[in-house]
Amino acid sequence: AGLGNMLAFARFQRRKRKGRFFPPIVFASVTQRCNLQCRGCWATGVKNPSDMSPDLLQKIVSDSRRKGVRFFGILGGEPLLVPWLPAFFKQNRNVYFQLFTNGRFLNQDVANALRAAGNVSPLISVEGVGASYAARRGNDAMYDAALRAIEACRKARLVTGVAVSVSASNMQDVVQPGFIDEMIARGAHYVWYYIYRPSGPQPGFEEALTDAQVRQLRQFLIDQRQRVTQAVIIDAYWDAEGRPRCPAAVGINVHVAVSGALEVCPPIQCSDVRVAATDDCVAAVERSTFIRAFQSQVPNWTDGCVLMDHPAQLEQLAQACQTQDSSGRNTFFNELSGRVVCGCHNHSGDPIPERSWFYRVMKRTLFLGFGSYA
Repeated sequence: AGLGNMLAFARFQRRKRKGRFFPPIVFASVTQRCNLQCRGCWATGVKNPSDMSPDLLQKIVSDSRRKGVRFFGILGGEPLLVPWLPAFFKQNRNVYFQLFTNGRFLNQDVANALRAAGNVSPLISVEGVGASYAARRGNDAMYDAALRAIEACRKARLVTGVAVSVSASNMQDVVQPGFIDEMIARGAHYVWYYIYRPSGPQPGFEEALTDAQVRQLRQFLIDQRQRVTQAVIIDAYWDAEGRPRCPAAVGINVHVAVSGALEVCPPIQCSDVRVAATDDCVAAVERSTFIRAFQSQVPNWTDGCVLMDHPAQLEQLAQACQTQDSSGRNTFFNELSGRVVCGCHNHSGDPIPERSWFYRVMKRTLFLGFGSYA
């Protein structure tokens, strides 16, 4: 996966120089169904949830592979509610998949099937510890289910990640060395920190981090990267020099919704182009006015998350590009117009650069790097 991803980014850079912008990473949501109704989640509130067809997902993978893409993120809803997914992974062993899951359905049989496929890394969401996890998930039993999923992956010898979305209520639990140590002891090979982005019909804006908390999180990641040697600590927000970056704004990734709608990233649920299993997905991405406009305009407004700190400008841009609601709720634009301005990873003060030489190299050459931010 590493070498393939390096080559994908190299081809991306060559395309950029020629004015072509198909991304090196593709995300796809394969279902709107989920066993949970989490606060702040963009995938909730769909009255009649549906699944992506296997034919469409295959077309996305096959067409993207023609452009050198080797890495695909699989999201939902809860992807493991889709029964054909493990077999699909095994049928596409020439690419690598990261599976975003809450872990409820990742039992030992599923973990063994992913191991047999040989090209899947489960990224299990652990949104806090105990009470803070239950408050976010709305389910007291899910914390233990996530831990059981990590254990199943450990037994299956999978390269396993733990994802945590840091919010005001869980920060004291997860921005702690002990949290990382426990996840590693349970079998995590990498821990991926996100910043809570209020979204969906119940955004929970009060859970957004303050500027001081974002800076605290950034410093914590720097410190832990020097301390922790048994696992990788990942974020997708800052480059090697600590400067805030938006992967979507520089064209590193695109998201395909269940309906085939092409979105700049999962929480921004509007699109001006949809693809079907009979379409050329590469051509569809390249003809999207909204994707091009997003990449050209957003860096003029922010280095952070435009959904968080410039929602009004995002709404104007989406309207100017004649995008349509792709949320499945038909409420995205109402939600967007009602958003309050929140801070995100473009914190105040001087940038906090990576101190570890390993992570400086990693930031530049392996994950979200390769000079793509230059």
